[in-house]
Amino acid sequence: MTGYRLGRSSATLVACWMVCAAAMALENDTAVARVQRMIVAAKSLDYDGVFIYQHAHTLNTLRVIHRGSGEAERERIISLSGPSREVIREGHRVTVKFAADHAVLVEEQQPGERLNFALLDSPDSLSTRYQFQLENTDRIAGRAAQVVGISARSADRYAYRLWIDEASDLLLKCVILDLNGQTLEAEQFAVVTIGVPPTDESLKSELTGNNFDEYVHEGELIPSVTPISGPSNWRVAWLPIGFAQHRDQTRQPSASRQPVRHFVYSDGLAAVSVFIEKLGGDASPLIGDSNLGAVNIFSRTLAGHQITVVGQMPLATIRQIAASVAPQTPE
Repeated sequence: MTGYRLGRSSATLVACWMVCAAAMALENDTAVARVQRMIVAAKSLDYDGVFIYQHAHTLNTLRVIHRGSGEAERERIISLSGPSREVIREGHRVTVKFAADHAVLVEEQQPGERLNFALLDSPDSLSTRYQFQLENTDRIAGRAAQVVGISARSADRYAYRLWIDEASDLLLKCVILDLNGQTLEAEQFAVVTIGVPPTDESLKSELTGNNFDEYVHEGELIPSVTPISGPSNWRVAWLPIGFAQHRDQTRQPSASRQPVRHFVYSDGLAAVSVFIEKLGGDASPLIGDSNLGAVNIFSRTLAGHQITVVGQMPLATIRQIAASVAPQTPE
């Protein structure tokens, strides 16, 4: 009888485990489906709102005007605090405009945006690197929101929490968390109107200036011409599992500067850039690390080159990536 009772208890325990596992799987599927709808909503909805962006000890207020109902997705982001700046997006082309006495940056859209959250991979394919889970409900900008947690399955990347509008599936708030669960960056709408198509006039920039292409390197805006094609003599030997290359190109910043090789890698959610530039005779190399919110930067030198790695990943991960960068053949 004792053995029989133990057998029944074991069977009951196994049954409970199976029910819990099924419930957890169903919850995970619901969380994934919610994020999938959020990705569609971010591209297809019309909305106009003011949101707050927090990183480190800095707060910025911006207005975003987005049109997704037209033939091509268009967006305008206006800085309401600090220096005058606007971001104009038409499809995949992004132009950052400053006041008349500043430059203009034009660049292809990069992975890793929050309020315009657009995963490079589907949430299903990310399940080996991240766990999606429904959490509590909340209110953001006066609207009911479902909170979805995205936790990393390894210590080489960050976690995320998303507040998704119950009525429209628009992302209302996003928080990036470090390995201890502390907030590194946060963005959220203060007010937002959804479903009203913006006019063509409201999507045009009000700032003027000299237009020329630029890109970001070591936190600095550098004028750039058309990327130079050709094989790279450098390789990145180590990346966290799941990261794949999304860009490999060389740019010539100016006649007075050396070409810069630029690699971009992503796991579908996080992204990291690797810049490699040959040091000139009078150049002062950068060595060491810095950070801005969730973005970590690490620089080192090797074989007469400056290597800089930038990404929304833990500093230890950025350092390990930088340490693996090396020439494929002796120069």
